[in-house]
Amino acid sequence: TLIAAETRADPKNAAQFTTEMVEALLHDIARVEYGALVLFTSREQMRQAVDALPTAMRSVVLVQNALPRTQLLKRHRERVENGEPSVIFGMQSFGEGLDLPGKLCAHLFIAKLPFAPPDDPVGEARAEWLQARGRNPFMELTVPATSVRLAQWAGRAIRTETDQGHIVCYDKR
Repeated sequence: TLIAAETRADPKNAAQFTTEMVEALLHDIARVEYGALVLFTSREQMRQAVDALPTAMRSVVLVQNALPRTQLLKRHRERVENGEPSVIFGMQSFGEGLDLPGKLCAHLFIAKLPFAPPDDPVGEARAEWLQARGRNPFMELTVPATSVRLAQWAGRAIRTETDQGHIVCYDKR
């Protein structure tokens, strides 16, 4: 399942959106029974989510860079195999090439859609070229690239033909 959560705050208003997203995220991860992955697009957003964790939930969450990647994934696997919930908080790099089949990633939470930063010189040149021809760079470049990245991230929850994933994206865009 894919749920696009409705937030009142616009994701462009970082402070207000993060506050609302973190509140919803904490509510959702409290119900995780197996493995889950939370993907963030900013370190500050991830830090705020970690800081907001209630004491009882801190032992369930593993945070990227708190341990080497291999140790973090090993600990996650052990917890899930022992029937314990385990939630990984990670940045965009955990949205690619991370193999968590079955119960290891039964839930995927996406804090914000992974739009590419607008400061890429090649991307800017393409956007200017399209705009000069009366075309919409956002719809022709940004949306397709973000869609591909979102599909790749969703793939963390669906690794085999028999996997089922519950995906929540807090970005209503």
